[in-house]
Amino acid sequence: MMWKRTIDPGLGKKYNHRTKRLINKDGSFNIVKRGSEPRLYDIYQYLINVSHGRLALFVIGFYLLINLFFALLYVGCGVENLHGIDPRLPPFLNAFFFSVQTFTTVGYGVLSPHGLATNLVVTLEALLGWVGFAIITGVVFSRFSTPNVRILYSNHAVIAPYGEGRSLQFRLANKRNNMLMEMEAKVLLMVQDTDGDRHYYNLKLEQSSLHFFPINWTVVHPIDADSPLHNVSLRQLEEQQAEVLVLIKGYDEAFGQFIHSRFSYRYDEILWNTRFRKVYEADAEGETIFNLLRLHETEPVTNCVL
Repeated sequence: MMWKRTIDPGLGKKYNHRTKRLINKDGSFNIVKRGSEPRLYDIYQYLINVSHGRLALFVIGFYLLINLFFALLYVGCGVENLHGIDPRLPPFLNAFFFSVQTFTTVGYGVLSPHGLATNLVVTLEALLGWVGFAIITGVVFSRFSTPNVRILYSNHAVIAPYGEGRSLQFRLANKRNNMLMEMEAKVLLMVQDTDGDRHYYNLKLEQSSLHFFPINWTVVHPIDADSPLHNVSLRQLEEQQAEVLVLIKGYDEAFGQFIHSRFSYRYDEILWNTRFRKVYEADAEGETIFNLLRLHETEPVTNCVL
């Protein structure tokens, strides 16, 4: 039986040979762009999306390099043109600390520039200081004002019992304490033929949306006669380099914005004849206890052969 394919979701169909996974574990697409011309504005976009550690390294590195650069200019103009220097420190350190005070507009009133050349350098550095801090402030504000999605996906998808048949399942949960609402899920199956061409199939879900998302969500695709996984073996999925593509959309109540999250499961990340263990329970006081650490727990199931 020929299953009905869906249109290209934007990841391409025609390739000269087989490719790696489409969506990485961090939700990024496994695509390398070449031939684009970098612009100065791209640095700002990069800083908004880069990790906190890399942003800190960039800011510290930029701060040190710009002050080292201007310290060299002040030395070149003559340290004697900086009045109030500490004679106990080397000339370069005096110039460096003066640069720090100028760049940050601290101005303790101890060091002061004299001479045309030195004052021209001060003028340029003061301007760069204003611009630099404005950019860093914008980056920090954008990072804090943009919803930071922390949706946890189960390490594996599973082939589990479903009524009289079977189903493909995976779980997800919100790692933050903020409330996500009006959640929607879309799931695609991608397979590749021997020539590398990709084919996509929509996977119908038992429940494609949730009004509330305070605990976990088990996304279920029934494997019935209309499913592209019907009567398909693990070996066939491996031969086709199958990948289950997941797109999650929801509304973040704290930020008042919609959020998006992406994930995928390759054929070797699907556990067969397995089901998930219960991840939440009620205690003696009636409180619902939800343990994120148990989101990945599974157990084998007999008589569940696809």
